[in-house]
Amino acid sequence: MMRRGGGGYSERFGQAVIVAFTAVVLGSCTDGPVGVRDVVSEERSVEVLGTSRAYRLFVPEGLDLATPHPLVFVFHGATQSASGAELMSWFYPTAEAQGLIVAFPQAAGDYWNTPASPSGYWGVPDVPFVDAMIEDIAGQRSIDLDRIFAAGFSNGAVFAQVVGCLRSGSIAGIAVVGAGISAEVADGCPWERPMPVAVFLGDRDPQFFWDDGAAAGLGMLGGAGSANWLAEQNGCAGEPEVIALPPEEGGSATSVELFRYRGCTGAPVDFYRIRGGGHTWPGSPLNFSAELGRKTRAVSATETMTSFFLMHTGGAR
Repeated sequence: MMRRGGGGYSERFGQAVIVAFTAVVLGSCTDGPVGVRDVVSEERSVEVLGTSRAYRLFVPEGLDLATPHPLVFVFHGATQSASGAELMSWFYPTAEAQGLIVAFPQAAGDYWNTPASPSGYWGVPDVPFVDAMIEDIAGQRSIDLDRIFAAGFSNGAVFAQVVGCLRSGSIAGIAVVGAGISAEVADGCPWERPMPVAVFLGDRDPQFFWDDGAAAGLGMLGGAGSANWLAEQNGCAGEPEVIALPPEEGGSATSVELFRYRGCTGAPVDFYRIRGGGHTWPGSPLNFSAELGRKTRAVSATETMTSFFLMHTGGAR
């Protein structure tokens, strides 16, 4: 069973306050056709068990706030930051086109409270932090409470799984980027209701291994193990449809296969195998360190997960 369930996740939270406004600029880190632009993101904070927790909020300019809009959380990876996740995922044009509100939370330290994190983070009330952000955003903006989604990268992707597990009554779907499924989540925390899931995992990821045997040593499921567990969890019978995505322009050492599970008694699963891909966010405009492996531009994780979310909104409440 999960070590960090129980009462710690059910604690209440304090009131939220606005901290400041700032601008985000994408500059010299681009390797794709994304131009430099100023983006206004709101820096906010909420009180969680007497501690102030910060997050960044992007609301597209001119969004009709009289209409409820989907809300997407994007959780950063270990040792990263909310602003780093904001730039890496580059949600701005997708949010503007689809009418999304996007929140980028900041962990209390270098990791989120997950089974894959050092034990010193297991007691951090990160799930109540999510509760507090939902309450704060709902009090300031019109959000569709049946279309709240959780996405993350690396350690943040594992935390998205924890949020999907412990808050399946309020989270309508999750996206996992640069990680497999936590073995502890798989063993001890099934969804209370069917959960649409999209996964993006490189088969040469040097941190979250594709091989099930190697991944087990990290307390994770590998590529095949993650896909099989998700299919079983969501009642997906039969073999998935395997779709080879078109290669990116100019060629690449990576290619993408989509394993699409349908005919499920629960919810659908889309599993993207990035052949030759490393520990990166597919389609990101940012360069990644060479030791993290190759990034593909044959698919945009941001655009693809958004389309997946909006096609499969069965209502979480």
